Amino acid sequence: MVLKIIAVFLISASIGILYRIPRRLVASASLVGVVAWLIMYSTMQSGATVIVADFFASVTVGVMAEILARIIKKPATIFIIPGFIPLVPGGDAYFTMLYMVKGQYSAGVSMGMQTILSAGAIAFGIFVSSTIFRIIKSSNRESNWQDVGKS
Repeated sequence: MVLKIIAVFLISASIGILYRIPRRLVASASLVGVVAWLIMYSTMQSGATVIVADFFASVTVGVMAEILARIIKKPATIFIIPGFIPLVPGGDAYFTMLYMVKGQYSAGVSMGMQTILSAGAIAFGIFVSSTIFRIIKSSNRESNWQDVGKS
């Protein structure tokens, strides 16, 4: 388990370096990836499907990215990209193609649907968390304007 966590950290850090995230933020962005992977892993261990686990993990990525972005005053994308990389269903996409090439079409279609649904769950989770933060941010702006009118 410790080896997997180290591998996830290194994968996230590698993507962060590849996308030229500021060096002082690579470790914190990689920790977002580790937390997301741990959420996905523990959710799957509790009996949930991969799709549900990916959704919860990606919501976690989005929330952590938005919080860190506000604390550090940098774009949330710096934390989102390395954060969701451990969730990407690359192995599933590989097996989808492998099944299709081998002529096992029903297994290929099944794996392909799971891959597409996992990718959709990741995207939807990040969308949900970003939307919630935008709503909160806009409601704070409106309340600030209402306070200005009262004085």
